[in-house]
Amino acid sequence: APHYLSDYTDALSLQCLASFLFLYCACMSPVITFGEGRISAIESLFGASMTGIAYSLFAGQPLTILGSTGPVLVFEKILFKFCKEYGLSYLSLRVCIGLWTAFFCLLLVATDASSLVCYITRFTEEAFASLICIIFIYEALEKLIHLGETYPFNMHNDLNQLTQYS
Repeated sequence: APHYLSDYTDALSLQCLASFLFLYCACMSPVITFGEGRISAIESLFGASMTGIAYSLFAGQPLTILGSTGPVLVFEKILFKFCKEYGLSYLSLRVCIGLWTAFFCLLLVATDASSLVCYITRFTEEAFASLICIIFIYEALEKLIHLGETYPFNMHNDLNQLTQYS
């Protein structure tokens, strides 16, 4: 409580400007890219801004940085592919998942399940981080192979007529 006001007043110094700009770009770039055309940038920015403001006011930590993590990005990508393959509405399914997540979060808070966090070891964290890393590497290789199939190399180039190729 004694440092709550200083969190705001310390942020008004000129030295924090570069950090603000970097964090703004880092936090807003995933917000803009989510949805692949299903959610426009304005709605995403507005939703993220309102969430950030509400969290800052009620969490008691105004300088907490909200942003998407690796597992969230992987989940969004898999969910969007799933909806595309089965002809489901992405936004409707996303709302249902959000409501279920809120329900389970309230249930975990009501039962004081946060006391079980002490059983999460460094091995558990590293295993989960490795899984996310493998998924990102797989996705990158999959895109690279797709680009190679879409735009194959021309192996029969004549260097004398290189500028005349279309």
